[in-house]
Amino acid sequence: MPERAAPPALPASTRQHQRDVAERDSYHRDREHIERRRQLRGLLILALIVIAISIARAGLARVFPPTWWHLW
Repeated sequence: MPERAAPPALPASTRQHQRDVAERDSYHRDREHIERRRQLRGLLILALIVIAISIARAGLARVFPPTWWHLW
């Protein structure tokens, strides 16, 4: 029975490849940061819309009675 061939080996890493990997990782970190900011901004906008609709449905007079600032 003939011997099996050795599995293919990965070529040695070069400086250019290491720079490419570092650049790609940096790009992905930057994009993740931007995505987190967009998600947070979207959630805040959604919360403001929900609050505005709730106040509009309840009526401004019910949400803020005439002397509401005296309660503090």
